[in-house]
Order: sequence, then C-alpha cells, then structure tokens
Amino acid sequence: MTKSFIPDETYFLMRWIDLEAAWRMLASPNRQADIDEVLHTLQTLDRNPDGGNAVFTMVAATAWLTDDGARPADADAAE
Repeated sequence: MTKSFIPDETYFLMRWIDLEAAWRMLASPNRQADIDEVLHTLQTLDRNPDGGNAVFTMVAATAWLTDDGARPADADAAE
C-alpha cells in the first residue's frame, strides 16, 4: 500500500477513509466498536518498510469484522 507506484503493475488503491466507511457499512453490530482499533493497527502495519502483508491483514480483518457468528443451516448436519 505504501510502496512506490510502478506504472506497469496493476494496483488496488483505497483511501483509509473509504475502507473505514466500507467496514462501518458491512461490520457486524457486535464488531462496530472494534473498527477504529483494527484500522489503526492496519495503518501501523502498512507503515512498515515491507508492508507487513497489510493486504492480507485487511482481507482477514474484513472477514472478522463482518462475521456475525451465524452458522449455515446445514452446518449442524455436517457435525
């Protein structure tokens, strides 16, 4: 996310404020209070010279924030 722009590469660019807005729209109600801390942690990780796998962390954080704990109806049958 903080690496130099290379014109021949394909990039996914997103402003922090847009990521926060998306998380606020999508996050589970019981995870709303965690958004600020998760965003701050991701911003800190992104400042590392190697990026610290910030993109993977962003995807994992999105999955965690949007997880409402509900299980599919057929999950009980699989156990």
